[in-house]
Amino acid sequence: MALEVDIPGLDPDFLDRAGITYNDEFTYPADVEITAADLLNLIDYHSSHLRPKYAKERDYYRGKHDIFKEPGKPKYKPDNRVIFNFPRKAVTTFNGYFIGNPVKIDHANQTVDDFIAEWINVNDFEDVSAEISKESSMYGHAYFLVYQSKDGKAKIAPMSPLNAFLIYDDTEAHDVRYGVIYHRNYQKELEVTLYDSNYRRDLVMRSSSANYFDQDRVIANPYKMVPIIEVAENTERMGLFEDITTLIDQLDKAVSQKANDIDYFADAMLLIKNASIDSDKIADMKDNRLLNIKGQSAGDSDARYLDRPDADTSQENLINRLSNGIYEISNVTNLNDESFSGNPSGVSLRLKYQAMQNMARDKSLKFRSALRKVFQCVFAVSYADVPTDAWRELQFKFTQDVPTNLLEDGQAVNYLYGKISNKTLFKQLPFIEDPDAEMEQIKQEQREMQDATAEVVKKALSQAQTDQQKAGVADDNGPARTTVD
Repeated sequence: MALEVDIPGLDPDFLDRAGITYNDEFTYPADVEITAADLLNLIDYHSSHLRPKYAKERDYYRGKHDIFKEPGKPKYKPDNRVIFNFPRKAVTTFNGYFIGNPVKIDHANQTVDDFIAEWINVNDFEDVSAEISKESSMYGHAYFLVYQSKDGKAKIAPMSPLNAFLIYDDTEAHDVRYGVIYHRNYQKELEVTLYDSNYRRDLVMRSSSANYFDQDRVIANPYKMVPIIEVAENTERMGLFEDITTLIDQLDKAVSQKANDIDYFADAMLLIKNASIDSDKIADMKDNRLLNIKGQSAGDSDARYLDRPDADTSQENLINRLSNGIYEISNVTNLNDESFSGNPSGVSLRLKYQAMQNMARDKSLKFRSALRKVFQCVFAVSYADVPTDAWRELQFKFTQDVPTNLLEDGQAVNYLYGKISNKTLFKQLPFIEDPDAEMEQIKQEQREMQDATAEVVKKALSQAQTDQQKAGVADDNGPARTTVD
């Protein structure tokens, strides 16, 4: 249940104390409370400078590239607009690799571990995490929003940076001071939700507002921290395709021009020189695909299509070079590469995935830090037999699927068997997630096999003893033997 409180509104003064870093993070002095004027100044900057950038990245992901905004050509010229939607392919490929296998979250305390498993299941945590990872790759960063349900339980939702941002302090710690969510309501009024470690303020900027904002409601923050948690793609907060947009534009242009050339040749004009053709026969010529020129000037006559120089080779070279450059700079593995055909070695596969694996490793560090803060919020209001500081001991495991050559792995295992411990040996096999559990399973199977073998032997011995006893009884009941001297 939300606890409303009554506190003074924000100071209206314009202190001009807000700052912005090289990677578009907002800062504010750690010892100064933000004012309404400074808050509005940051919202204006975000709305006019950062939001358009994010909107363009969203458009490119959805296939709305700049080529569709270019002026149209005259009607008599082909005007194809063909795009190569690499932004979506890059984001989908990388995040399928990065978080296609859900993050495994464990705690040494079984009670805590059981609570986590139930909470993850109830809140569709894996789906939310995948969505945030996708948006982080699109925009360079995204957010987890932790909020309270009607029954007082912690819930989560993904949030893009299109209408939300964080404000950090200006110290070396770089701690989060405020979280801001803003939008325009149906009356075109600016509505703002401002979080700090103690409160959530609902602010509205109306025409009648005396101090920039009316403070409509204030709710106590049960988490004691800002419940908007950032997941950055990298330190620079750059999206996957931010630095290759110009290459994508050029590829769109090259492919579109090639399509135009094909249409141009299909609609090429026919030049007939030194010959006269009746207009009523032109249709017959088209239907019969026949042109017959006769008469005294037939020898000087000429009929041919007008075409421009063939640039097919140079266009193909440009398209291939742009495509290769896009994959190379984005560090996303090209799964359609010819080198993936056949049965490549395990070493070549790892080399192909090396760049993408490096990106995934860096992102997993930032994702792990964000998840720890998410559970810090969750445990603060769990109201279960879970310590509020249990988030400190959480273990996160990210597993990326790199194609392997199982034949080579099997040969390596056979070679190393007996030379290193089984635990170390099992760690080398990508399909074994938990070496300890695998060793225990092997021991269990061996015990079951020994028990089964012992049971078979026992039954065999029992049957043999029974047979011997029956044979003995038969001898005792048989005819008496007579001894002849």
